[in-house]
Amino acid sequence: MDIDNLKILSGKIRRRIIQMADYCGGDAHWGGALSCTDILAVLFGSYLNVSDPNLDFGKKDKFILSKGQSAMALYAALAECGIITEDYLTTFQQNGSLLAELAIMDEEHGIECSGGSLGLGLSMGVGLAILAKRKKYSYKTVVMLGDGECNEGSVWESIMLAGQMKLDNLKLIVDVNGLQSDGSTENIISNRNLKARLEAFGWNTLELDGHDPQEIKIALNEEKQMKPQAFVMKTIKGKGISFMENNNDWHHKVLGGQWLAEARKEVGL
Repeated sequence: MDIDNLKILSGKIRRRIIQMADYCGGDAHWGGALSCTDILAVLFGSYLNVSDPNLDFGKKDKFILSKGQSAMALYAALAECGIITEDYLTTFQQNGSLLAELAIMDEEHGIECSGGSLGLGLSMGVGLAILAKRKKYSYKTVVMLGDGECNEGSVWESIMLAGQMKLDNLKLIVDVNGLQSDGSTENIISNRNLKARLEAFGWNTLELDGHDPQEIKIALNEEKQMKPQAFVMKTIKGKGISFMENNNDWHHKVLGGQWLAEARKEVGL
């Protein structure tokens, strides 16, 4: 998919996220879902080999949304790619649905890992990358973390192991929107010099604009040998909805009334 179509896809994913307020069973994590929308558009629009239902396990790429609170963005991307149906998407946060507020593992519908407990996704990603090496599977493994999630010690255990094992079939994306549930990431546990920290543990690391599809696409497709790759992507929490941008009130909240009307207007609904 070319850059213009990736931008169109990103807009469609963002619109779907806002539409999900119509059948959401309560409050949801709007800000973090919107910060990673452009990244997911590139992953599902031009990088991951996941859309063919006939692909066997050893060939189908693995995407792990470790920041599971951003599940709405993943669900919207999967719907745009035809991996889940329109009817299934409308079950979001309804009783009995697997489309919960925090992602639940559901391989049939393209959800590789549960994300309710932060800090677990990269551990699973490392395991999948090791499996691919040992079994000579061709799939790629991509894991997305939140910057606040990097407070978890399990993340750094996985980073150290992946670097030591030189897992060059593993890619890590850190969505750096600067905010987490309790406030500024800088004021809680700073991620300053994250690039240098990752490099110190044996990762090839780039800093990118997480809202620039061209920059993201080029970086993802530049394969590096003998080391895992990390992408520190600077984003805006709530991107695309003016009253949500960099406003941590929308980390987790009900979207309704005049706010929903304004959000729908801003995404062209």
